[in-house]
Parts: sequence; structure tokens; C-alpha cells
Amino acid sequence: MENIVNYYQILDVSYHATSDEIKEAYRKKVKSYHPDKENGNAEFFKRIKEAYEVLRNSEKRKSYDDLFFSKTYNRPQQPQPPSNTTVIRIKGRSRKKVFLSSLTINAAIILIGILAKKR
Repeated sequence: MENIVNYYQILDVSYHATSDEIKEAYRKKVKSYHPDKENGNAEFFKRIKEAYEVLRNSEKRKSYDDLFFSKTYNRPQQPQPPSNTTVIRIKGRSRKKVFLSSLTINAAIILIGILAKKR
């Protein structure tokens, strides 16, 4: 099984980065690693260009993501919580998901019981 290069890591962007974020990261990296610069690195510069070529094109990016996150490479499509966790949705502006393990919930219940006995 061949290893796939993580283009997101090369450009230092998140997996959900927009095209503008990708372009900005690309320009920043190109300036830093250009071979004509004193501290330039030609090999890394080529990788940066390759990563940008794939991630800037929506069709190429989708194909890359499908391959990169496929089960063949033991990476799930969407991050899944561990099987022993409870998902609690908190309402608010951000609507973030909080994952609480059963150990955390049990510790909270025990702490509440201890504090209630002290009163």
C-alpha cells in the first residue's frame, strides 16, 4: 500500500479550508521556500506547488479527499466519536458537539453525591 502525501499538512491548512485560505497559505509557503531564496528548498517547493494544484481545483480536491480519507487507508470519512461516549448537543450560537465519556459522567455523578452529603 503506497503512502499518500498529506497536502493539507504541507500547506498548513485545515481539511475544511476554503479556496481563499488555501491560496493565502500557498503564497506564504512559496515565498518562504522558493529555490531562488537563500534558505530555499527546491524539493519542498515542488511539493507545495503540487499540493496547491490539487487543492485549488474542486474536482481534483474531491478525488484526493476521497482517496485520502478512504477506508483503504484506515481513515474514516467523518471523524467518529469513540463507541463508549455520549453525544450531548449544546444549544447556542455555535452549536458545538461535546463528547462525554461514561467515565466522565460517572465521576460527575459521584462528585455531586459527595458534595450533597457534605451539606
